[in-house]
Formats: sequence, structure tokens, C-alpha cells
Amino acid sequence: MTSDAREGDPSSLQQLTFIRDEIRFEIGLLHDRVNALLAAEAFLTIAYTAAMSNGTSWGATFSRIAAPILSVLGLSLALLAWPGVNATVKIVLEWTSRERRLFDDNPSLFGSVLGGLIASSGNQHHLESVQQRSMLFFRAVPILFVAVWAAFTVVTVAVRR
Repeated sequence: MTSDAREGDPSSLQQLTFIRDEIRFEIGLLHDRVNALLAAEAFLTIAYTAAMSNGTSWGATFSRIAAPILSVLGLSLALLAWPGVNATVKIVLEWTSRERRLFDDNPSLFGSVLGGLIASSGNQHHLESVQQRSMLFFRAVPILFVAVWAAFTVVTVAVRR
């Protein structure tokens, strides 16, 4: 067996490196987007709670104005973040699928490169499904905030009437 056969096709190795770099970049982008959404929503939740529980003499007027604005703002942020998060999840899953196809096309290459970790395509398919399940959290965050802020908006309007 030649060293090229053991180490695999250099172009396939370059493709694998490129694909993994893209996956890493997109997952980093996904983390950044979700972290920014979580931070913004956390501050809005604190401000909303303070507005709704303000017991000072001017608190009733303040809560009538601030609470609905904050709940609509929280809802808007979640709705605006939702497409970007979903698009990035789709890109990660597409790159993961391309990685799987590369493994399927070059099983001996990747068995030796990865020390047998993903030597069989069945194991790679399992890892791809794990990647899909791990994306559920990222997809759920904007949806949950939309639901929560929609409920807060309804409560705000109902309580303040």
C-alpha cells in the first residue's frame, strides 16, 4: 500500500478541511446570533418585569407605557432573529450533509485520517442525525421567545385595561 493510499487523496483532505472550517464558522455564527438574542431578551425581560411591578406613584403611568413597548420590542427581536437562526441552521446541516457525502465517497481515506472514529458510513449517518438534533435548541430559542413575548403582550394589554 502506498503512502498516498494510506493517507488518502490530498484534494479530499482539502475538501474535508474546508468543509469542517465552514461548519465551525457557521456554528460560531449561530452561537453568536443566539447569544445576542438571549442577552437582549434577558435585559428586556428584566426591564419588563420592573415596569410591570413598579409600585411608585408614577408607576402606573410608566407601566401602561413601558410594558407594552417592551413586550412588543421583545416580540419583534425574536421575530427578526428567527429567519437568521433558521438560515444558519440550514447551512450547518447542508455542510454536515456534504461532509457525510465526502465520507461516503472516500471511506478508506477518512477511516485512516480519523483513526476509525468515523470509519463506517453508518457511524457518519448517526453523527449527522446527532448534529440535526443538536440544532433543535438553536431553532427553538426564537420560537420560544416569540411565544413568551406574545403572551406577555396579551397579559400587558389585559392587565392594564
